[in-house]
Amino acid sequence: MRYRTTLTFAVSALLIATAWPQLALAAHRITTFDPPGAGTGAGQGTFSQQNLKSGVIVGYYVDANNKSHGFIRSRHGKYTIIDIPGVAGTQAFGINDEGTVVGWGFEANGVYHGFLRDEDGHFTMFDVPGAGPYIPQANSPLVILPLPLTINSSGTVAGDYVDKNNAFHGFVRSPDGHITSFDPAGSVATFGDTSGITRAGTIAGGYLTADGVSHGFVRDPEGAITSFDAPDAGTTKGSGTAGETIDEAGTIPIVSVDNNGVAHAFIRYSDGTYVGFDVPGAGTGAGQGTFAYATNLEGTTAGDYTDANSVSHGFVSSRHGRITTYDVPGEGTAAGQGVVAIAQINDEGEAVGWYVDANFATHGFIYQSEDEDD
Repeated sequence: MRYRTTLTFAVSALLIATAWPQLALAAHRITTFDPPGAGTGAGQGTFSQQNLKSGVIVGYYVDANNKSHGFIRSRHGKYTIIDIPGVAGTQAFGINDEGTVVGWGFEANGVYHGFLRDEDGHFTMFDVPGAGPYIPQANSPLVILPLPLTINSSGTVAGDYVDKNNAFHGFVRSPDGHITSFDPAGSVATFGDTSGITRAGTIAGGYLTADGVSHGFVRDPEGAITSFDAPDAGTTKGSGTAGETIDEAGTIPIVSVDNNGVAHAFIRYSDGTYVGFDVPGAGTGAGQGTFAYATNLEGTTAGDYTDANSVSHGFVSSRHGRITTYDVPGEGTAAGQGVVAIAQINDEGEAVGWYVDANFATHGFIYQSEDEDD
């Protein structure tokens, strides 16, 4: 999922290329959606997390009673609601081509458990060994956070969990249920990402070091981890690089935050080379800038940018560096509103995410370009 977090990565040999953005006006189609029952108040609504080439979308919504429910949406707009029996809330984050959904459910006391749901609706629950009570700020209850976030076609799950010392770690769960914990060297908090796993089991994500700087990583199927940092990424607390999704070619979109708190987009290719760009119109203040979140095999990158008024807008960048920006009908125009999250872009060029309206409620959307970029 695409959040305003920073994570960074280091690679031994770099070749840096600069992409000069070409702003374009392109024909496109935008579809907005909400599952039945999605709330319309602040913090409520629809959070779409992943889409498949088939057009199936998975995510969750928060209803008017602030209870969360998972959903699967077909290409034709038919919904399947996912509620784990006996829990207080369900959130779905990933789905594979076999129809298996991964996510978490939480009890009324705030204890979280991971789940898998097969295409027939059967649930498998699991907890990560070593997960412990998470101690939030204020007076929130203790919770356990297995945090499964992504699943590949073989049924391998990747995500992160919190241990008894309140530290985050990555984990991989094999199809037979075996769970392996991992951390890049120097990590004090390891974070995975929605859709951050390939069919072979390569994982992309990010981690935080003790100095408060974020770094990205790639973990191969055998468990070897390569850390990397984007060119010119910040080196002060709160800055660094966020490794987002990874496609089957090993391409990773990156959010790089400089020492001034401004975000810049980079693409990291499997050979360790980078292309960077900023969307024209992106703000240059702290918390503003360009956020690249997902790339497909066609070379199209999807993300959003925050302008000087801290309003967010969507963009797609073609494999040739042509940038198309867009706004979703019904989005809010105040700070913190607009297209605030891009979850994924499939190989059909359909990007999914969510936007925030004037009431700070969220809604899902699908962006589809209608012209070719040869």
